[in-house]
Amino acid sequence: MPAPPAILFGILFLFIAGCGGGGSGDDSSPPSPTGYISGLVIDLDGHPVGNAQVVLSGVSATTDANGRFSLAAQAPGWITVRHPQFLARTRAAFPEQPVLVRLTPDDGETIALHFVGDAMFGRRYYDPNSDGDTRDGLIQMGDEARTQAQLLRYIQPLLARADVTAVNMESPLISTPYFDPNQARPPYFHPTKEFVFASHPSAAFTLREAGVDVIDLGNNHMYDVLETGLVETRATLEAAGYPIGAGQFGAGSNETEAWRPALLTVRGVTLAFIGCTGIPGDDQPINYVAASDKGGAARCADNPLRQAIQSARAQAGIVIVMIHGGNEYGRNPSPFVQELTATARTAGATLIINHHPHVVGGLNWQEGVLTAWTLGNFLFDQDVWPTFESYLLAVHIRRGQVVRAYVEPFMIADYVPRPVVGPTAEFVARGAAGRAAGPFLVEDGAAEIDVAGRAIQQEVAVSLDGSVEPGTIYRLENGGWLTTAQSAGAVLPGRDLLWTGSFEDETADDQTNPGVLWDLTGNDRLIGPEYAYEGQAGVRLRRLFTNNEDIILTHQHRILIKPNQKLSVIGRARTNGNVSLQLSWYPDTKGSSATQTVIPDLVTSDNTWRPFRTDVTAPNFPEVDDSENQLPLKPAVGLFLRLSPPGRDRATADFDNIRLIAWEEPGTAPTLQHDYLRVTGSVSATLRRDVLPGAETWTPPPAIKVMP
Repeated sequence: MPAPPAILFGILFLFIAGCGGGGSGDDSSPPSPTGYISGLVIDLDGHPVGNAQVVLSGVSATTDANGRFSLAAQAPGWITVRHPQFLARTRAAFPEQPVLVRLTPDDGETIALHFVGDAMFGRRYYDPNSDGDTRDGLIQMGDEARTQAQLLRYIQPLLARADVTAVNMESPLISTPYFDPNQARPPYFHPTKEFVFASHPSAAFTLREAGVDVIDLGNNHMYDVLETGLVETRATLEAAGYPIGAGQFGAGSNETEAWRPALLTVRGVTLAFIGCTGIPGDDQPINYVAASDKGGAARCADNPLRQAIQSARAQAGIVIVMIHGGNEYGRNPSPFVQELTATARTAGATLIINHHPHVVGGLNWQEGVLTAWTLGNFLFDQDVWPTFESYLLAVHIRRGQVVRAYVEPFMIADYVPRPVVGPTAEFVARGAAGRAAGPFLVEDGAAEIDVAGRAIQQEVAVSLDGSVEPGTIYRLENGGWLTTAQSAGAVLPGRDLLWTGSFEDETADDQTNPGVLWDLTGNDRLIGPEYAYEGQAGVRLRRLFTNNEDIILTHQHRILIKPNQKLSVIGRARTNGNVSLQLSWYPDTKGSSATQTVIPDLVTSDNTWRPFRTDVTAPNFPEVDDSENQLPLKPAVGLFLRLSPPGRDRATADFDNIRLIAWEEPGTAPTLQHDYLRVTGSVSATLRRDVLPGAETWTPPPAIKVMP
């Protein structure tokens, strides 16, 4: 149905920083009592769904006539909502944080598909420190089946709630997958590739038991153990319930086999899955792709892709294409991936699911065809910050047409995928919905594609004041973004690169995880509510006069940036000692820093909460070719908050709400992905949020908050 006219809200939710503590606004949804998860279940038109069963870890509740439920739960987790007239849905939920669950009607012909990104069970899963000692590995040699299953224990409930779940298997499966990275590479691996991966054969059974139904092999790592590895992989998958031509696709013993689709019949409809890689390895003595007399992945090219799709259309009602290509860590599709995607769309693909960059990108909805530009990582051992943000894409198809699609966020922490809620889920959803123009919106920590044009536009007029140099920083809240700005002032959009800097526990697993992705080892790094400026978690550093060195608060792993990028570090600190900020600049994801920026005396040492802000420009690192991808190396930054030993007695420093905001180039229009604005001058603007029916009052209208 057509979208209703815009609604102008007269109440402006403008929160002024400087108040000690407090949240970010009132929530119009009812709070849950302690020990309960509550929420609302509605259909696509916003009508309440009564008599739906809500289940969490064997405990269940039933929605009332208004679609409301309250479920006894002391711990977070995945709730699954079922009703005989709707497709089931699984969502991450946390006690005392009400959750909205929107269900798709099930007429017996609607097919639910789930897609996740790149997966591998090798390398640092055996040896986290790359020191040759595997005793600290998450996967233990000789006990792979049990330890691999543990890696998926937090995400498995989400995988299982679909007719078909698909994953890209980014490594061959062999019986001896691990080798010491400090020793010579075993001869059975590809001899010249910079990075080679392998996983144990039990990974195939682990994925099958977790709910994965079909596996893509069309990538640039499927030939890492050459012909022997490819043969063992395909045979292992077949033994695990992924038959050639029906459960695995994208690679084969020759070019014809590599292009062979996997055909699955679901609810009387045949689905065809086709995969190929746009990274053929032509720069290597041995490439990665199949030929008439050689095995490997299907090589992405315009004509064979079009022919494969047209041939599959003669056998299947729905064709799903997976293109492996683009630039590593690049969220936007490369020109080549865009060309291949256009070919797939015009040839008759219904869905185009792309991967390889190891980071999540945006979506494209065009002519009834849905494209995910890059799904990022599902289960991977990478050590750069952007690879920890991820999501599952759910697509519902009825009689050959996409009737619904949405994104469920999760994150990878300590190499393990974990469900997320609250601002962390909102951050991931904003990125998925805002990286490309289209009918994309954020709903209660998930991203929805407004396939049927149901969205209601909510708008709020605001006046922004950035008269003090170098401008005022604002945070956008409640799913809104800036759509118009009229005045002599300037608006620069930005996005937080350090999105767990509030230290709150927002992972809906069976662990308590405040400060996830931060280094909190040792007795002098403490975390808890007593050290928080607001919320339930802040971090304290402490030093005695007898200590000889600074104690440091820093995040795990490096954060990727662009050369010459404008950045702002903001946050809150309370100290009676000497606190400094150090930014270390790295030309690549590995190796030593090239230079540092040090800000001494970051805040006044009066033991009072103080805001701090530092505006910096990243160095202009020289572009050095990466032999693996023929691309410039990836510059990065590390943030270090330091507390020095005092002259006498003891010093402490508390920190909260640490942000590292990357600013776009001047003239860049704000979009939904941008959660911060930097304003100079006086600006009159409009905030907008799109909501689907039934969610109009679930959260307050779009709002903006002044930051320190």
